[in-house]
Parts: sequence; C-alpha cells; structure tokens
Amino acid sequence: MEENKKTILSLKDVEVKFKVRGRILQAIRGVNLDIYEGESIAIVGESGSGKSVLTKTFSGMLDSNGFVSGGSIIYDDPQLSETNAKKNFINNYVFKFFNKKLNAYSKFEYGKDIYNQLKELDEEELSYVGLSGEEIEEIEKKISDLDYDRIESFNKRLSLSSKTDKEEIATLKAKEKDLKKQIIDLKNELKAKHNQKKQEYKNNTELREKIATKRAQLLEDYQKAIDVEITEEQIKRNELISKELILSIARYPFKKRVIAVFKIVKIFKEAMKNGVDLTSADVLDNLYSDVAFRVEYRGEDEEKWMGYCKLDLAKFKLNSDWQQIRGAKVATVFQDPMTSLNPILTIGSQITDCILKHQNLSYSEAKEKAKRLMTLVGIPDAEKRFNDYPFQYSGGMRQRIVIAIALSCEPRILICDEPTTALDVTIQAQIIRLIKDLQKQLGFTIVFITHDLGVVANVADRVAVLYAGQIVEVGEVEEVFYDPRHPYTWSLLSSLPQLSTRGEELFSITGTPPSLYNKIVGDPFAPRNPYRMAIDYVKEPPMFKITETHYAKTWLLDERAPKIEKPKIIQNLHEKLTNTVYTQESEA
Repeated sequence: MEENKKTILSLKDVEVKFKVRGRILQAIRGVNLDIYEGESIAIVGESGSGKSVLTKTFSGMLDSNGFVSGGSIIYDDPQLSETNAKKNFINNYVFKFFNKKLNAYSKFEYGKDIYNQLKELDEEELSYVGLSGEEIEEIEKKISDLDYDRIESFNKRLSLSSKTDKEEIATLKAKEKDLKKQIIDLKNELKAKHNQKKQEYKNNTELREKIATKRAQLLEDYQKAIDVEITEEQIKRNELISKELILSIARYPFKKRVIAVFKIVKIFKEAMKNGVDLTSADVLDNLYSDVAFRVEYRGEDEEKWMGYCKLDLAKFKLNSDWQQIRGAKVATVFQDPMTSLNPILTIGSQITDCILKHQNLSYSEAKEKAKRLMTLVGIPDAEKRFNDYPFQYSGGMRQRIVIAIALSCEPRILICDEPTTALDVTIQAQIIRLIKDLQKQLGFTIVFITHDLGVVANVADRVAVLYAGQIVEVGEVEEVFYDPRHPYTWSLLSSLPQLSTRGEELFSITGTPPSLYNKIVGDPFAPRNPYRMAIDYVKEPPMFKITETHYAKTWLLDERAPKIEKPKIIQNLHEKLTNTVYTQESEA
C-alpha cells in the first residue's frame, strides 16, 4: 500500500471465467491491484483485454455465465462490515444445534492421522479400479475440443445459403459427421479402459484381500482413537465457532439459512476428521467460503451477538448482498447514455426512484435531492426539465443525467466505462471535466475504463494497463505516460493520433490478442512483440519493480535482458504532445 493512502478495494490473484458453448474461457488471469480512496485510476487496453469484465467483478454485474473462479476482492467498508444477529428463538435453536454437532465431531480430531491413512488407501484402491485423473482429463479434453469444433462447424453451416453454398454445406456436414464419430470412439475408448482396469482388479484376489485386511485394521484403530472425551478448550472453541456461524448466516432468508447450516455442519465434520487448525482465521475463512463469508465474533449483549466481517466481493452469493454494494457503494456510468435510461420514464422519476431504493428518504425529499443533482451535473432549469423524457435531451445532457443517477446514492467508487466514447469531442472534454469537478466536491474514487490513452492524461492519477486479462504495467500517470516500460504500453502510446505525421500511416499493433480459451504459456504479448525473446514463449514474466509506484510485467526489465530503447515515436513524448497542442491551437 502506498504511504498515507487508504486502500478501499484490494484485488488479489483474481480470476474470472465464462462458460461458453461447453468450454471455459478465462477472461481475467491473476489480477493484483489496490485501489485507493479518493484517487482516479484508469484501466486501459484494447477491446477484449478484460477492462469491463474486471470492474464488473466488484459491482456484481458479471453475465450469468461468468464467475469469479479464484482470488479475493476485499472491499473496505466499516459500516457494512459490522454485523449483528438477534438472540431470537430461531438463532438460539440453530446455535445450540450447531454447537452440539461440533462437540460430537470434535472427537474425530484424535483420529486424524488414521483417517488420512484410510483416505490414502481409498485413493490407492481407486487407482487399481479405474483410470488416473490425468488419463481421464486428457481424453475428456480431446472430446471437448472435438465437440467445440463440431458446434462451430454447425453454426457456420447455419449462416450459409442453401442455394449458393451447397458444396461448402456438404463439406461441413461431412466434417460434423466425422467429428461426431471421433467423439463416440473416444467415449467408447474411455469406457473400455475403465472396464479393463476394473476387471483386472477384480481378478487380482490377493491384492483385494491385502487392501481389505489393511482397511479393517485401520478402522479398528480409528474407533479406538476417537473413543475419548473432548477437552474444555475444544468446548470453548466450538462455542465461539457456533456464534460465528449465526453471525455469518444472519442476513440469509430462512430457507437459505437452513441450507447453509446443514452445508456448514458437513464442512466442519470433514475438517475435524482431517484435523485442520480451527483456531486459524485463514482456515475458518476457507471453510466458510463455499457457503458464506465468515463473520468474526466481536462480543454480545442480552439481545444480540455482534461481529465484524472482511467483505470479500468474490464470495458474494446473494443478490441482497450485492444490492448493498451496487449503486449504493459502487456505481457505474456506461458508454451510451440512451441504453442506461428508460425512454418511457421521465428524467426526474428515474433519478428519484434510484434515491428511494437505496436511501431512507421520503418521496418529496428524494425529489428535491434529484433536482439538486440535476443542477450539480450542469442541467439548466432543473425545476422545469425535471419531467422531460430522455429523447428531449442531447447526448451530452443524457450522459450528465446518467452521472447524476450514479451519484444519487453517494457511492464511494464511481466506475466510468468509456463514458465519452459515444459523444462529440467537445462534449467529451466537458464530461471529463464534470466528473473531475464532482470528484473534488464529493470525494469519491474514480475507476476510468478506456482504450484511449489520450483521455488518461486528463483524468487519472494512476494507470493500469491490461492485456489478455492481466495487468502488464501499473504506475502513476506520469510514469506510465512518459517512462513506459512494457512493449504493449509502448504500442498503445505509439497509436496516439496526436503523434502521427501528415502523409504517413497511423501506427497500429500487428496481430491479434491470444485466444482466452487456450492455456497461455509465457508472455501473452510475445507473438505481437517486436522485441520478444526466446524466454517470452517459455516462461511468464514476473511483475518487476521500477519505482515504489511503478511496476511492469516484461522480461525486458530482467538484468540479463538486452537493453532496448523505447520506440522513437514516443521518445520525448511530453514535448511532442505539447507541440501538437500548440500547433492545433495556432491552426484553429
């Protein structure tokens, strides 16, 4: 964390995947990023680099086929982190039920070593009965790849004309038939290999008897080991865990609460059998992670238990949880204001409804606040224009209303997802200036998504450059702009139209980003990198530290790498951009 800056959002090893046509696409790959309170950070990269997907992970707006598959997204909010659970009849009953179960299962901790030996024996027997996990995975991957090719062929065939593309349609049909046969053959091969190994084990009487004898002895030893009385220390620990369970599921509706209790009971039973350390906060966090996020017990009085939780947005499971974050704490301004506004509702009602949903205000109070917000974002005669419809506003004014809606609940983080792309250049500058002015007044954090590095210099304090779902460079805006170190950042800066010379072609990055369906080996930018080295195809580079605030993920920063000068077009960038501005002003 940077000195004297409070981290409001901390992303650690975040991975996001999508299920697409039976395959898994990994859109975000191991992102680490701290976002500070009150700062403006720009996330830049080409289309498809993962910019919008990354921000959707902490606003709860991922598409239904997307999910956070790894890592944590810790949101710092003391108000939401404080959790209470009433000592009512149901919570007291659940507390006693869970505490009783924990005390009963605690004896399993004394047989953990034997239990693990039994599990190893089961795995050994399974290796004799069927194929190994690696063998199964290899065949299933072949089947998945063939099935994907079959679906792609089928979709392409549907797009062809039955009159003009008869030959190609016939070829694709034959291909699909062959692919289907290959899939059936692989499935039969998998089944045959399973049956063969199963029969071999069945015929090996000596081996089966040896395993059965060993299992019987271990089970006998296990029963002796767990035939004990649990300690006072275990009883106290279980009581504390039971209180944390109540706090962790207190916000759930009744049905989900019941389901969660039985899931957590099974999880703790297995944990005690394995002998995990139930006094470790990290262990307890992981045990809860599949069901709820853990709430740490902080005390109690006659009416309630009190706790405090670490808000990990990656583990949010309920829409009701997201409703406390989305809009109220994290708001978004999208590209096209017309798609963000309801064309059949008045401007005033759309702002008012948002205020009523998230804040404890009366209708008249919400209406007055809506008018104040309209004035704040620069809508003239807010009183008169309150009942106008979106079609009566220009593009720039509609975007101002979208900003007003986003700010209506006083969020701590405002995500601006290319909010100026659909607007005229002159209006773009006005909207950027408006957002920055509002930030000074209201003190929120800005996360600005853009592919245009020219916009970044005007809006950001820091910049994170994203490529193929990874952050490849991050630093303060002056560092990334005037001392870039990653070849991809060099390419993005070289693409700035302001740097082009009259009569010459604009610079463009050759090639295309890698397919995110496939496992990426080495540096994902290597095939497009004119400065690539052999190691770029073999090993993924680490994040090299340049200054306390500037990092880049490229092997060119390794002390053993050859010294490469950045492209001539972006050398003395500050001077070139300044000259461009002066030239444009004189021509105007």
